[in-house]
Amino acid sequence: MHKRRVLLAAVSLGLLVQGAIAAPQVPERLQKVEKLTYCSGMDSPPLVSFDEAQKPKGLTVDLGLEIAKRLDNKAVQWRVIPFSGLLPALLAQQCDMIVDQLFDKPERRQVIDIVNYMYSSQSVVVPKGNPKHISTLESLSGHKVAVLNGSTIKTLLDAENETLTKAGKTPMKLVVYNTDTDAFQALRISQVDAYGTTVETAGYYAAMAPDLFEEGVPAFSRILTGLGMRKDDPQLTRAVQQIVSDMRSDGSYARLLGKWHVASDTLD
Repeated sequence: MHKRRVLLAAVSLGLLVQGAIAAPQVPERLQKVEKLTYCSGMDSPPLVSFDEAQKPKGLTVDLGLEIAKRLDNKAVQWRVIPFSGLLPALLAQQCDMIVDQLFDKPERRQVIDIVNYMYSSQSVVVPKGNPKHISTLESLSGHKVAVLNGSTIKTLLDAENETLTKAGKTPMKLVVYNTDTDAFQALRISQVDAYGTTVETAGYYAAMAPDLFEEGVPAFSRILTGLGMRKDDPQLTRAVQQIVSDMRSDGSYARLLGKWHVASDTLD
């Protein structure tokens, strides 16, 4: 009798464990499709970009692939769209999900669902030696600064320009580009004095060319970052939420952030 109770208890425990790690439910609309379509700007290394062979790479790319794998081993198709066009493309059903460095802001929450997967902050990159002595947002006064169209850093620097103007100081000149790659290139060939981007992308470029670039304005404006889904697609949102939660529980989330050297950006 004692052995039988032990056996039953073991079976019950096994069922509980299985329930805790049960596979996410594939949304009904995706059950008969073979692939997921992701919208991405694909120009924000080390999160989303192309390698030398034009193959998608990065932390967020790996996360998107893992999500597809856990949703019944779906294949993935990438639809590359300039960052400012990602939300319109998602809402027009050109893709199933935005897989990019999408900052979680109230105005975005009004039109789409967001599942967070990390934190991020902003930074300003300058040429090595910081010849213009840029160390704060205020010190950008009068300088040309490259930014990505539709990005959070552009919004923040627009607000800083208002502050500079009210204080009687010369506002910075924001030079807007459609890709982070073009914005960085403008700094490299001295078309601008600084380049505003995320801490992750700033660190990536500084590591690529430590003798050419450095951080001018240190990390500021920390914010949650996530993946975007349509509000009329709640089953996918729930599935992605479960997958991110499962990855945090099974250790694969921590390994992923460690692989791309952004462990400091982990969710609380």
